Amino acid sequence: MGNRGSKQGDYQVLVKTADRNGAGTDANIYIALINTNGKRSKDYKLDIRFHDDFEQGNQDMYPISLKDFGVIDKIELWRDRRIGIGNNNWCVEWIIVRDNVRDEVYEFPINRWITAGLKRRWSRYDSKLPQNDSEHAQRKKELEEKRQVYEFEQKIDGIPVQAVVLPKDEAFTPDYMKFIITTKLKMKMHTELIMMSTKKFKTLEDMEDVYRYSFHRPEGVDGWDNDLKFGNLVMNGCNPNVIQLCTEIPNNFGVTAQMVESFLEGKTLDECLQNKRIFIVNHKVLEGVQNVTVPIGLFYANVNNDLIPIAIQLYQEKGPENPVFLPSDPKYTWVLAKMWFNLGDASYHEACTHLAFTHFILESISVAVNRHLSPSHPLYRLVAPHLHFVMAINHRGLGKLLDKGGAFDVLFSMGLKGTFALIANAFKTWSFTNNGILPANLKHRRLDDPGVLTKYYYREDGLKVWDAIRNYVDTIVKEYYTTDDDIGYDFELQGFRATLVRSIENGGCGFQDVPGVEDGVTTTDQIVDIFTMIIFTASGGHASTNFGQYDQYGFPPNYPALLRGKPPNSKEKEYTEQDVMAALPTKDTMLSSMTLSKLLSTKNTDSLGEYETQFLYDQTSVNALRTFKRTLNEIGKEINVKNRVRTYPYVRFHPDNIPNDISI
Repeated sequence: MGNRGSKQGDYQVLVKTADRNGAGTDANIYIALINTNGKRSKDYKLDIRFHDDFEQGNQDMYPISLKDFGVIDKIELWRDRRIGIGNNNWCVEWIIVRDNVRDEVYEFPINRWITAGLKRRWSRYDSKLPQNDSEHAQRKKELEEKRQVYEFEQKIDGIPVQAVVLPKDEAFTPDYMKFIITTKLKMKMHTELIMMSTKKFKTLEDMEDVYRYSFHRPEGVDGWDNDLKFGNLVMNGCNPNVIQLCTEIPNNFGVTAQMVESFLEGKTLDECLQNKRIFIVNHKVLEGVQNVTVPIGLFYANVNNDLIPIAIQLYQEKGPENPVFLPSDPKYTWVLAKMWFNLGDASYHEACTHLAFTHFILESISVAVNRHLSPSHPLYRLVAPHLHFVMAINHRGLGKLLDKGGAFDVLFSMGLKGTFALIANAFKTWSFTNNGILPANLKHRRLDDPGVLTKYYYREDGLKVWDAIRNYVDTIVKEYYTTDDDIGYDFELQGFRATLVRSIENGGCGFQDVPGVEDGVTTTDQIVDIFTMIIFTASGGHASTNFGQYDQYGFPPNYPALLRGKPPNSKEKEYTEQDVMAALPTKDTMLSSMTLSKLLSTKNTDSLGEYETQFLYDQTSVNALRTFKRTLNEIGKEINVKNRVRTYPYVRFHPDNIPNDISI
């Protein structure tokens, strides 16, 4: 905290310099106050004698004597250009004016870099729809400048668009970058120690000897070959949003009623289909992707509502060399079938569910937000905390993973080429609504009935978090959009939505089924759905598919990203544990995979609703956030209680485990 000065004054100006690299300045800073009648004060130089003002992360206070000036409505702020003297850049988080006469506080969240020599004005709260902002020329110029920095590029054919370069405002803070580097180095050192101190894998039990130092024993180790745990992984693991209610058996699936009815507790397959007890995972989207299976799995919800696998076909076309594997097959035949099924599932998870449909989709949205929504727009301020680091992790972190010879190339059977091919296949049919909006996604997969698949905790807990976010967004949206004209005349919002749906070839994101109509956004519900989807994807959606990776991938027999050799293609051969070992990755590959999945599963940013930087200051938004946090706290308590009786506790949607943004 900077010095407060010796004289209190009629007003006090508090200035918070942002806590980001290079934010502080040695320039002279000036301010003028403007009251509700439009009267402007004289210019005040903000300076405390013998004090180093405006240092990174500091707060400084300046008394101002100004008699009978009234309520403050705006401020005007600027700085000079001090050539050759210290640092010229200055980034302001907020300015607060205290009115000591009226005992009022006027908040001005700036959240911007201040350009030398340019006077700019900000209204209280700095949160207005563009048609209501009197500083329209300033606002327009700022957006034009941002569009020069935030530009789209499709870096690989078929994948979502990204930023051409990483804007400096999107870069990791030095502290966060240090955390990532030191954590990775520590893990790498530990894997080298493990490599030297453990023997070559000869049995499955040998693989359990590597869990020491930074690497705890993953959940996937115990009971990994158990069918109940396999079914729970499909429902509540890293890839929980591909399972569907099965109403009929696909023609290309060679399973018959005779094959599976012994697993249906005395019921026929038709009865189970009619009673919504049969479920399917069909990874047809993997067709054409190298070195992976293209599996179909059939599952049954038993009398205890546990999900169990009852049939697996490893490729799409049925035939004698593509048999249907069953739980009644010999032990290691069935184990291998499940492992090779999970190879396909893990490939889809990492390339699509995780990378493409959280990281890349959010980067596309973030670029569009910065190109079309002014930092003074309430919707910008609503989503800003949730788009904080997504570009940084995509450009700096994933950039290394997606290089030739990087993790995706050597730790996944599909390799780099297969990763991009799979994303391109899946993105063709990705829907903003049917894939991105959780209630619509559940309905699309015919799993919106809570009485169906009752141990589907991803749905149970996820919907609570979705509803909490939606209620928060709804309150804020309806505060700012009170009439249809408010929506129709908001050209920034309309431009943002138009960019989401415009084809990539024409400079847009190429998203399908974005809420709205051909002419744009017309209702508050459409706005709420769009921005709830953005916040949910950045927080709970990413958390549910990311932070369980070490517990699942950390023991390759449980959820392998890479398998060697060929999958089983005959039910006549007697497979052994050695066949399983021959398919699994080597020790050094396993340790590299453990390091990656452990790093990706590490949370080091604030939890949902706990904002490091406050963007919305109006009373409705402040109250909405307070309610949001209270609701999340109650959700956490409910999940704690439920997990005491769940066979497999589910923590992915516990609010404590959900960051605000995608930062890892």
